[in-house]
Amino acid sequence: MKGLGAIFKREIMAYFNAPLAYVFAVVFLLVANGLFMTTFFLAGLCDMRSFFQSLPFLMIVFVPALTMRLWAEERKTGTISLLYSLPCSSWALCLGKFGATFVFVLLTLASTFVIPVMLAFLGEPDWGPIIGGYLGSALLAAFLIALGQMISAFFEDQIVSFIIALLVGAVALLAGSDLVASSIESWFPGLGGFLRLALGLIPHFSAFTKGVVSLENVLFFLSYTVLFLFLNVSTIEGYLRFFGRRNFYLGAAFLLGAALFFNASLANFRLPRLDLTEGKIYTVSPAARKVLEKLEVPIRVTYYVSGKDQLPAPMKTIARDVADILAEFAALSPKFTYRIVDPTKDPDLIPKLQEKGIVPFAVQTIEQDQVSVRRIYSALSISYLDKREEIIPQVMPDNLSTLEYDIISRIYKLTLPETPVVALKTPAPAATPFMMAPQDAYRVLRELLEYQGFEVRGTPITREAGIPEEARLLLLVEPGELNERQLYEIERFLARGRPVIIAAQGYKYAYNPDATGEIKAFPLKQSLSINRLLEPWGVKIDDHMLMDEQSVVLAVSVPRRIGMFTAIVRQPVRFPMQIQVLPEQMNRKLSVTSNLSALLYLWGSALELDEKRLSQAGLKSEMLFHSSPRSWLEEFRPKPLGPEDLRPDPEDRKGPFVLSVMLSGVFPEVFKETPAWPGEGEGEEKEGAAGKAPEEEIKERKPSRLVLVGSSEMFADSAIEAFANAVFLANLVESLTLGEELLYIRAKTQVQRYLREVSAPEKFFWRATVTALPPGLWVVAGLLRAFKRRRRRERYLRRRKS
Repeated sequence: MKGLGAIFKREIMAYFNAPLAYVFAVVFLLVANGLFMTTFFLAGLCDMRSFFQSLPFLMIVFVPALTMRLWAEERKTGTISLLYSLPCSSWALCLGKFGATFVFVLLTLASTFVIPVMLAFLGEPDWGPIIGGYLGSALLAAFLIALGQMISAFFEDQIVSFIIALLVGAVALLAGSDLVASSIESWFPGLGGFLRLALGLIPHFSAFTKGVVSLENVLFFLSYTVLFLFLNVSTIEGYLRFFGRRNFYLGAAFLLGAALFFNASLANFRLPRLDLTEGKIYTVSPAARKVLEKLEVPIRVTYYVSGKDQLPAPMKTIARDVADILAEFAALSPKFTYRIVDPTKDPDLIPKLQEKGIVPFAVQTIEQDQVSVRRIYSALSISYLDKREEIIPQVMPDNLSTLEYDIISRIYKLTLPETPVVALKTPAPAATPFMMAPQDAYRVLRELLEYQGFEVRGTPITREAGIPEEARLLLLVEPGELNERQLYEIERFLARGRPVIIAAQGYKYAYNPDATGEIKAFPLKQSLSINRLLEPWGVKIDDHMLMDEQSVVLAVSVPRRIGMFTAIVRQPVRFPMQIQVLPEQMNRKLSVTSNLSALLYLWGSALELDEKRLSQAGLKSEMLFHSSPRSWLEEFRPKPLGPEDLRPDPEDRKGPFVLSVMLSGVFPEVFKETPAWPGEGEGEEKEGAAGKAPEEEIKERKPSRLVLVGSSEMFADSAIEAFANAVFLANLVESLTLGEELLYIRAKTQVQRYLREVSAPEKFFWRATVTALPPGLWVVAGLLRAFKRRRRRERYLRRRKS
C-alpha cells in the first residue's frame, strides 16, 4: 500500500522522539508490574493469572492516552492538510498510525516478559495460559487502539478524545462483567446476556488467559478492530468530500449494530479452538477416547438445564458449552448419545427427577438493584442398561474444566461388572475439645470416595467384622494399635493380589496457648504397631519427629478469654511440622503424582527403607515424594516444643527423607502360623463364635502393591481439602483399583502451581528486578534518545553557522 511505510515511520518516530510516550510506558510498567509483585510472593502461585486479570483495566486508561493525539493533534495544528496532500490513500494513513501505536504498545507489553522469566526460575509454570494471555492482550490492544484512533478523528481537543475513548472502553469492559450483565438483565430481560456476548471484553479476554485460543474470541476482537478502522477511514475521507454527517452516523450505527449481532450469534456455533495448556485440559484426552471407543452397549446422557431466559447472565452459554463437550464425545462413539431437556417445560417430569436426586439449586443474581436467589436446573444424568443412573447434580461454569473426568469416570465405572468396593479402616468417632458429640475425623475422605463412585465399607478388622471378600482395596488411615491377627489379615489381603494403602504417623500435636497467649505445640506419641508387618518387607515409619523449614501457616482453633466469656478463635501458626511438599519433591514419572500442585504433609513422619531387606523380599520400591533438603529429625520429648526443637541443630539428622513409597511384587509371608483373635481360646473352633466358615488357604501368593504414606492427618477433614491432598488420595485409590486410564483424564484438570521455597534475598532481587528494571530500561532508552537527538541538533547548528 503506497505511503504506508512512510506514515508508519513518521508515527513511530513521533513516539520515540517525544518524552511523553516514555512517561506513559514507565508509569504503565510501574503500575502493572508493581501491582503483580505486591501479592505475588504472598500468594505463592506460579502463574500470571492476577497480572492478566488487572491488565484490561490498565489498558483502557493507557491506550486512550496514546491514541488521543493521533488525529486530534493533526487537526489542531493544521498538519492534517499536509497528510491529505501526500500521495497515499486514506487506508494507508489510518493503518500507518494504527500500526505505529500497536507496535509501541507491543513493545511496552514485551517489557513485562521479565515476569515469565522470573516464573521459570522460581517454579514450573504452565506456559499455555501465559502465551494465551499475551496473545489476548495484543488483540485487546488492537481493539482499544482502533477505538481510540477512530474517536480521535472526531475532535480537535486531545483531552476530550481521551475521555470519550476511556468511557467507551469502560462501557465495553463493564458490559462483560457478571455484576453489570446481571443488573441489566434484571431490568431488561435478554439485554444483559446479549451485551455480555456482543460487546463485553472480559469474557472474551479471559478465555485467552486460560490458555484457550478460540476462533470466536479472535473474531470478536478482529471484527471490532476492522470496524473501527473502517469508520476511521470513512471519517477521514468525509473531511475530503464534505459528505453529510447524517448519512455517516446512520451508516456507522448500522455497522455497529451488525457487529453486535454478529458477535452475539457466534455463541450459537461450534467454532475451532486451540488448546495451549500443557496437559491439553480443554481437549478430549486419549484416555477418554479409549473408554468411549470400548462401549459395546449404548449409554445415554441427559442434560437437564433451565431455559436461557431463566438463567443468570453469567450462565447464558452453559447449555452450549456442555453441548459442545457432549457432541465431542458423541463423535467418538456411536454408542454415546445425549439430549438436552428443559424440565420447566414439562411439569410431569419434575417429580421423576426428584426421585433421581435432580432438583433445582439456588444461584445468586441481581434483579432490579437487589441481590436475589434464583433456582435453576443444571444437572447431568448418565444411564446404562438397567443400572442405577449416575447423577452429576450441579454443572456450573466453574467446573466445566472437570466435566470430562466427571462424565468419563462415571461411564467407566458403570461399564464395570460390579461397583468397586473399598474397605476403609479409620479410628472410631471421638469427641473433640470443642465438640462434645463424637466426630468422624475422616468423614470428608469417605464422602470423596463415594462421590468417585466407590462403595465404601468400614471395617474394624475384627473377628466379627473382617475385611469384606468383595473389597478391591484396603485403605488403612490412622490404623492405631493393631494386634497380630489384624496384621495377619492385612498380609492375607495382599497375598490374594489385592492392593493396600496405609497412612500412619508417629505423632500428633496439641496446640494450646501458654500463660502469655503464645501457641505451644505438645507432641502426642501414636502407635506404630504397623511397623511389625512392614519391617520384614524393608520399610518402616520412623519414630522421630519430622520437622521441615518448608512449612505453611495454618489457622488453629484455640480458646481465648474475652471479658467474662471464653470464645473459640482462629489463630494463625507456623510450625515446622506443617510441612509443604512441592512438585519438584514428587516423582513426576508416576501418574499418581505427575500433576499435583502441592501437598500438605501435616504432622507426618519420615519413612525408612532398608534396601537389603527389600532386595531379599523381592520387592520393588518407588518413591512417591520426599521432604525438602531443609528437613530434619528431632528426638521425642514429652513436653511442649521449645525454640530449640523448632530449628535444626548441627547434630540433627538432615533430609531429604522419603515420605511416601509404593512397594510392588509378591509380598513374602510374615506370619508362619495363623495368630488367634484376641480372647479366642485354644480349644475354640477356628470358625469362631459367629459360625463363619474356615479361612481359605492361600496356595499361591499373587503380586500386589502396597502404598505407605507417613501421614494420616493429611487425609483428615482438617487437611484433606488443602492443596492437592484430595486429588492425591483419589489418584491412589483409582490407580490401584481401576487402572491408570482415568488418572490421565483427571491429570488434565487445571491445578494451581506453587513456587518453590524462596529465600528473602531472592524475593528482594526479583521484586526489584520485575518492578524497577523494565521502567529503568525505558528511562535509559529515553535519555539516550534525547542525548542522541541533542547531539544531532548541535552538529546541524554548527554546520549552519560554518
